[in-house]
Amino acid sequence: QGDQHDIGKNLAVMIFKGAGYRVKDLGTDVSPEEVVEAVKEFDADVVGLSALLTTTMEVQRDVIEALEADGVRDEVLVAVGGAPVTQEYAEDIGADVYGASPFEALNKLENIL
Repeated sequence: QGDQHDIGKNLAVMIFKGAGYRVKDLGTDVSPEEVVEAVKEFDADVVGLSALLTTTMEVQRDVIEALEADGVRDEVLVAVGGAPVTQEYAEDIGADVYGASPFEALNKLENIL
């Protein structure tokens, strides 16, 4: 939410689709509530969250909190990435996977799934 940049997201979508995953691209500037609704609508196994701006990376935390508040957090893995995001930040917000690149996130998720 609050970010219109989509190059990293688009790369991640292509990489995951290329690896055989079904991907629902919600686009840019997506609210935590919209993510929760998509998780329920599509029975998602993984939510991927990307942020390019430090001002919007906090929304990744908001999404995890919204998933918890709605009672679906335990049903979905949360993978985060983006230029300002770090492993430490991912751990701090309770994400399951951090990827410095879409390839790294894919490899980590494949070890979990």
